[in-house]
Amino acid sequence: MGIIRTFLAISVVFAHSLQHSMILVGGRNAVQLFYIISGFLISFILVEKRSYNTALKFYLNRFLRLYPTYFFVAIITLLFNLSIKSNFFELYNHIPSSAETLLIVSNIFLFGQDWVMFFAIDNGKLIFSSDFNKSDELLYLGLIVPQAWTLGVELSFYLIAPFILPHKKTTFILLFLSILIRIFLIKQGIGFKDPWTYRFFPSELSLFLIGSLAHQTLTPMLKKITEKKMLFFSNTATTFMMLFISMYPFFPITESTRSLIMFFIFTISMPFLFFFQNKNELDKKIGALSYPIYISHLFIISLVNYESINLAHLAYTLKPIAILFLTIIFSLFINTFIEKKVDNFRLNFRHTTST
Repeated sequence: MGIIRTFLAISVVFAHSLQHSMILVGGRNAVQLFYIISGFLISFILVEKRSYNTALKFYLNRFLRLYPTYFFVAIITLLFNLSIKSNFFELYNHIPSSAETLLIVSNIFLFGQDWVMFFAIDNGKLIFSSDFNKSDELLYLGLIVPQAWTLGVELSFYLIAPFILPHKKTTFILLFLSILIRIFLIKQGIGFKDPWTYRFFPSELSLFLIGSLAHQTLTPMLKKITEKKMLFFSNTATTFMMLFISMYPFFPITESTRSLIMFFIFTISMPFLFFFQNKNELDKKIGALSYPIYISHLFIISLVNYESINLAHLAYTLKPIAILFLTIIFSLFINTFIEKKVDNFRLNFRHTTST
C-alpha cells in the first residue's frame, strides 16, 4: 500500500504541474482513493488493533501525524512569500473581517479549510456559494498550503471515527445516508461540479466508510488463506494496481466508467495491498514519502515557477519532472528530520503495538 499511496501523491503533483493533462489517475481520483485508504487504516487501528484506549489519545496521535509537517511547510511557504514580496498578503486587505477570520483560523488549525471552498465574497460580504470561483476575491488564494483543504476533510472523519467505526450497524447507516446525499447533489445538478465533486464532507464520508468496511468485511474472510498464498496475492494485487494506475489514462472508455471500475478494484484489493505493506519494509519507506510529497508539492511548484529561478523557463515536458524530483528530495528531508522524530514520540500515545 505504501508505494500505491506515493503513486497517488505523485498523481496530484502532476495534476497541479500539468493542469490540462491527466497523468496516472489525476488529482480528484487520487484524493478520493486517499479517503478510502484512510478509512481502511483508521478502522484497522481502532477496530482490529484497538491501538488507543481513549479517543483523546487517538486525536493526539492524529495531530502529531499531520500537524508538524503541515506547520513546517506552511512556515517555509510564508517565508518564501515574504522574501519574494508576493501578493499573497494583499488578499487579506480586500476581504471582510469574517473572511479574514475564516482563513486565519483554518490556516492555523486546518479545520475549515475544506469549507473555504464553499464561500465567496459578494459586495464586500462573506456568503455561502456553490461555486467558489464566482467571488470578488478568490478565498482559496488565502490558504497558505492550498492542497491542505483535504486535511480538513480527513480531520472531520477523524473526529467521528472512534465513535462510529466500532459499530458496524452505525457505519452502514451513515454510508447509506452519505450515498443519498451524493445522489441528491447529482440530481440537483451540482454533484459533478467543483467544489461538490470531492470537497463536501457529508458526501465524501461514504468513501471513508467504504474503506473501513473493506477492512472489517473483507479482511476476516482472508484470514483462512495461508501466508504463502497471501504473499502471492498481495504481490499480484500491488503489481496490478501499480500498472492500473500507470495505464489509467489510456483505457478507451469514459472517465466515469473508468473511475468506477478503478474504485471497485481498489476497494477489494485493499486487504492485499495492506498485507504487502506489512511484509515489505521498502514499501513502508516509499509510502512514508506520500504525505510529505502531497503537502509540499505546491511550494516546490511556486519555487520552480518563480521568475528569478532558471527552472521557470524549462520546457513544458521537463518542468513537471523537475518539480517531482525536487519534491521527492524535499520530502526525504521532511521525512528524515521531522516525521521520523515525531513518529518516535507519537508511539507513546498507543497502549498496544500496531502497524
